[in-house]
Amino acid sequence: MRKDLILEPWHIKMRSNDWVDDYAETIFFLGNGRIGCRGYIPFEPENRPIQQGLFLAGTFGEIKPRITDFVNLPTPVFDRILINNKPGRLTSEIVRDLDLEHSILTFEFTLNDTIQIKAERFFSSDDVRFMIQRFTIKAPSNVSITIDTGINEESCNCPVPDDQVKENTETINLSKRISLTHHNDSLIAKYLITGTHLKITEQLTIHTNDFEIKHTNEALMHLDAIMNPAASNDITTYSYEKFTQINSSRDINLSDSTPDVISFQNFYNKHLDFWKEKWDICDIDSNIIVKEFENSAKTITALRYNIFQLINNCSRLDPTVSIGARGLTHTRYKGCYFWDTDIFMLPFYLATDKEAAKNLCMYRINNLDAARDYAKKLNLSGARFPWMTSFDGSEQCETWDIGCSEIHITADVVYAINNYIQKYNDQDFYINHATELYIETARYWLSRYTYDSTGNTANLLFCKGPDEYCGITTNNLFTNVMVQHNLRLAIKAASDLKQDNTKTYNRLGISDSEIKAWSRLEKDIPWPRDPESGHLTTDDTFHLLEKVDISKLKPDDSASYHTTCFDRLQRYKVVKQADVILLMTRLPELFSKKERLTAWNDFEPLCLHDSTLSFASHALFAVQNGITDKAMYYFSKALFLDIYDVMNNTGKEGLHMAGMGEIWNAAYFMGLLKLKP
Repeated sequence: MRKDLILEPWHIKMRSNDWVDDYAETIFFLGNGRIGCRGYIPFEPENRPIQQGLFLAGTFGEIKPRITDFVNLPTPVFDRILINNKPGRLTSEIVRDLDLEHSILTFEFTLNDTIQIKAERFFSSDDVRFMIQRFTIKAPSNVSITIDTGINEESCNCPVPDDQVKENTETINLSKRISLTHHNDSLIAKYLITGTHLKITEQLTIHTNDFEIKHTNEALMHLDAIMNPAASNDITTYSYEKFTQINSSRDINLSDSTPDVISFQNFYNKHLDFWKEKWDICDIDSNIIVKEFENSAKTITALRYNIFQLINNCSRLDPTVSIGARGLTHTRYKGCYFWDTDIFMLPFYLATDKEAAKNLCMYRINNLDAARDYAKKLNLSGARFPWMTSFDGSEQCETWDIGCSEIHITADVVYAINNYIQKYNDQDFYINHATELYIETARYWLSRYTYDSTGNTANLLFCKGPDEYCGITTNNLFTNVMVQHNLRLAIKAASDLKQDNTKTYNRLGISDSEIKAWSRLEKDIPWPRDPESGHLTTDDTFHLLEKVDISKLKPDDSASYHTTCFDRLQRYKVVKQADVILLMTRLPELFSKKERLTAWNDFEPLCLHDSTLSFASHALFAVQNGITDKAMYYFSKALFLDIYDVMNNTGKEGLHMAGMGEIWNAAYFMGLLKLKP
């Protein structure tokens, strides 16, 4: 843990002497699910266009034909100060304060020994179009203060390759300004996104009684402090409020009205109402944590932080977006959506926010046609969901072995949607949306499996499970069992449609022979077992792999692929992350207690935990199966993954949203939450 990071029950604070700190900028991320930005500091002297920007859910630009990146948009966190016509000099620590209870971020520091600056920002959770900032400056009355404030249009992307060991230094600006209009106290800048042709409007308004506003030829406004004629050494307080309304041509379910009163306090009061309601629903049980954990104070803050960021990274009103692997905190993995949301994050929203959970499922429903197109492109039937998707549901993965073979995501989507239906008994959603998806994915699986020469066993060839170190293998257990679950749901869906919605049944062209084929496939899918022990195993080839001393392969918590090439890792008898163990947390009723404990004994010692998903899944399994000591060990690892920067990648890659979702799952099973329906 960073020594300068301070954890309080409702606050995360940091004192440092540095303007720039990528770890802090990740930890102090703030958003409202629709928009957000990293915790960089206004007034910092250095312009860093890659790190300074704004993220808007669903906003992707094209970096090459049909491949997109999550756009780092022009940012209204842009302020430059001159003191007596010269740049200010930092002469104090910078105090960062993230208020978890009220979702507001504050920076305080001193320039030139006498100029005290306080900068506050929040993203309205009541009206998610708005980002609000307030600046308070205390200075001697005889000091000249001038400020340039507005929108930094140099923000750009530095696309990160899918290959995790490769770096990129090339940048690309994906937003081009197409118009700029100045008014008395505001400006309106409109941008066109490269390739996808989305249109973004940022309207910035300044409210102040202490500065004279002058317009420039750029997306900036010049503020001159109104000086005290006495020009004494008394301290004068200057302030200005900065409101940015962000709209997009792809907006959905958003108000187009103008707020009656535009003021920091008016927005903040409504924002507080939202967060009071959220914490009434989502908060933890501090009393239990105090009893169960030695470092209870830090555990309380860390768990609240995880919940806080799950809320801040979900665009709960929008059924056309999901949550990227790093949420709104970074462009890692091109901002794409993975199985992370469906398997690891959705349980949190199922328990705390029905509308958010439904819209995350609707993202998959809305991309069913794209999944059909992808299956067709692969010479297969039905619908196959891509490994990485962005705004239009098309495959964005450029690594052939992962993109083509990690096909369990299709069954993961079905699993997630079924969990929503089971939780809320949403029969309208089931009949009018889910059934068709179940049936089309079953058609995909029927075309994807290959029967052996006996005609009795259906093998899943050329596949890769959650353990991405298994290489290209056959009959991954996780995938096979999830596919069987998918097929059972499709068979039931066909029966329900035949009985209750014959129009859809006929439109989909379902036949009795097709249903029989699904039923046969479900029974003919094998569960791989180790040929010597007879234990359930990861896949058909795991027993052939080479044994290795894990302590030498992985001396610390950093990922092994940084020191051992990926090709070599795939031939060692190790697992990258939970695979068989993960399956048994999702469908535990299919396995006996003996099978579950045997799997733990077989695979927990072999796990390298090279994925940030892994610690939390091991914690969840241990909790579910009464392995108390390991549960506490892995829970602590996962809970502090980002706050302690356990894998040394939080600053560089952003927050690990799936890990946060999974640690919430573990906390749920540990009884650490005070959930209200």
